[in-house]
Amino acid sequence: MTLIDSLPPRPLEPQELTSLNRAEAFELVVAVESDGPARGVLFATETWVKGVAYDDDSGWTLVETVELDDETARIDGLQTCEAAIHAFQGEENEE
Repeated sequence: MTLIDSLPPRPLEPQELTSLNRAEAFELVVAVESDGPARGVLFATETWVKGVAYDDDSGWTLVETVELDDETARIDGLQTCEAAIHAFQGEENEE
């Protein structure tokens, strides 16, 4: 099962983000939005960061993946994925 397949077919509630943060599969799960249901979410493990975004028409989409290594720190991966989510959401809002 992929990350996208494991998400519900709607934006995530704050309690769900808390549950995902407690899961052993991820080291960090954080919403891009500061309040309300999360339509943009960053998932991080020791080796990668993934940015996913929710759209009412197509559901969840993986918009960016950054592999972490000696040259790419987690914060850089988080920032790259967050920017990709904002770009994706901006494109969706223009339609």
